[in-house]
Amino acid sequence: MPDVASAKTPVDRRRAAISSLTYVDTADSLPPVKYTHLPPIGSLPLPDLEWAPTDAMGSRADGARTEDVFVHRWGIGDWTAESIDGVIAHFMDPANEASAHIVYAGETGPDAGRCVQMVALDDRAWTEAAFNSEGVSIECGDAMWLGADASGFARAARIVGWLLAHEKLPAVWVRDPATHARGLTRHADGGASGGGHLECPTADLELWRQFVSRVRAEVTLGDYRKYWARDAQPALAAAV
Repeated sequence: MPDVASAKTPVDRRRAAISSLTYVDTADSLPPVKYTHLPPIGSLPLPDLEWAPTDAMGSRADGARTEDVFVHRWGIGDWTAESIDGVIAHFMDPANEASAHIVYAGETGPDAGRCVQMVALDDRAWTEAAFNSEGVSIECGDAMWLGADASGFARAARIVGWLLAHEKLPAVWVRDPATHARGLTRHADGGASGGGHLECPTADLELWRQFVSRVRAEVTLGDYRKYWARDAQPALAAAV
């Protein structure tokens, strides 16, 4: 009969190895973390993904390729009263000139666990201004960026890890997307060219570095499903 260690699956062994590592940003040593207790790496699977396509989108510029995953937060003043349906309704109206590829509520409140795709990954969401053609975007509920949703923070990292792996991008922080470096970035890192949202999803770089480290750990673990988000819009049904 095998002992306990030899009975573990390859994923179990990778998870144990990752849990013993300290992830350090490539340019700076990792500062004290903001979340002191997070769920184990890989313990939160990708959420079920709803499809709610919006007309607030467009085609990517000719020759443009995805260079970065941009992380956003909803930015609603009272996050305890926010609603994913309200965010979706706002993104459904092209007059608002805003949208996102993925909208994730986090794991607190009445919308806990909900995740919605609104723009196909091959298309351009209206979310990072000058960087729309090079970015894939995820809009996150506010609580996880205010230290109030550890599970949402961890699952958002799992989602971003899938997007990076799917787009064949490295799990590194791109501090200036104008350099065309490839990886993940804050909306804030786009500066004025990205819309000027300088606290999105957070201006707390300790918290952001913790998120980048968590994403890197999730990518290292892997064990992702092959299909999750849509690359393209479903073919339109022929008119009858």
